[in-house]
Amino acid sequence: MIIACQDSLMHFCPAALQGSAQVPNGCLPMNDLQLDDCFARLAEGRDVWVWQHRGARHLADYLAARYRFVKAAGGMVVSPEGDCLMIYRQGRWDLPKGMVEPGETLVQAALREVEEETGIRPTDTGRLITKTYHIYDKYGGWHLKQTSWFAMEAQRLQPRPQTEEDIAQALWVPRQDCLERLWNSFASLRLLSRIVSPKESTTP
Repeated sequence: MIIACQDSLMHFCPAALQGSAQVPNGCLPMNDLQLDDCFARLAEGRDVWVWQHRGARHLADYLAARYRFVKAAGGMVVSPEGDCLMIYRQGRWDLPKGMVEPGETLVQAALREVEEETGIRPTDTGRLITKTYHIYDKYGGWHLKQTSWFAMEAQRLQPRPQTEEDIAQALWVPRQDCLERLWNSFASLRLLSRIVSPKESTTP
């Protein structure tokens, strides 16, 4: 599992692999006996690598006790010409996404959010690409957001940004340009760009 916070990432790896797994350069090695410290470093902007001695259940219980879990869904929308639909909000490039409303499926939420934020109605939802996780402090408390990302298709019509949601731009960009913008955005979007096209994604 990988958890993001703004520009930093926390990787979790079984302690049994400690002798063989390669810790990425710049990651702070820690263990899940110090989860308070691990998450504090993540929130400070440090990349952290956590060796799991207590297992996934210990991490799940820790998160459930300290974070409000929320679900979101969004789409990576591609036109027949191969361009990708992006939004620009609060100084960052992003993909359309938002919270899942009561009674909605993840796919329904993703479709609704794409149309609301860009004015573009996808014609095909395609497959689930991945789920990303990130933590943030908002409204006086820490949240853990799970975002389900779907591959979508849509005609290359003129987007209409949802300005009331602080979206300054919605536009179609070439695929490689999209991957580079995702790489230079939030840490969770860097993960998405690797999954979508690991060979094409820009690396530091």
